[in-house]
Amino acid sequence: MTASNDRWAKYGKLGRVIAIVVAVVVGAANLDGFLSMVERITGSSDTSDQPTSARTPGAALSLTQAPAAQPTLQDTKPTPQTQEQPAQRPPTTAQRQPATAAAEQPKRAGALVINIKMGSSGKVGPSEYRAGATPGANVDVFDDMGQLSAGCYPSWVLTRAGTEVQKLRNTRCTSGGITMFNFGDSLDTPGAYRLSVDIVTDAGQKGSSSVDFQVG
Repeated sequence: MTASNDRWAKYGKLGRVIAIVVAVVVGAANLDGFLSMVERITGSSDTSDQPTSARTPGAALSLTQAPAAQPTLQDTKPTPQTQEQPAQRPPTTAQRQPATAAAEQPKRAGALVINIKMGSSGKVGPSEYRAGATPGANVDVFDDMGQLSAGCYPSWVLTRAGTEVQKLRNTRCTSGGITMFNFGDSLDTPGAYRLSVDIVTDAGQKGSSSVDFQVG
């Protein structure tokens, strides 16, 4: 009975209970035969002594198998697409050679033709003005290419009997609607007067002209 109980002991507490019940029912003599039959059916005579890994190979494999590598944040980050740079166009002729107005304009040339134009205020004869008159004066300047304006500079001098009375300079050779030379009170005294103008241009052209008149 003791040997039979030991054989049932390997099945745990449940095995001992079964052994007692069977012993009561079939008797101790038949208990060994009953155990042999159970062991043949189960195919194992000692399962309690086997390691857990041998009884459950799937569990051992799951414990020893390395977990699958999980993708990291760096691996899942989308690869930035390279932005295409727009093709650079070659500079145009205007960009390669920035031209100024002076460079584009042809150079002035030729002798200067200078015309002084006296106003009519206070005029009492072909070339005579009353004392205190303020006729005013302008000038027109021409060369081989036409009339000059910007880049042309008049310098005026008014004399009476050879004595300088008034001087004035302008920034261009056209009046633009404004009198270029104002006499003011320079003609208050009667006498013989001469109004002269000297012209110089950015192109190096030079010239002069004058007009004589009487004040009475």
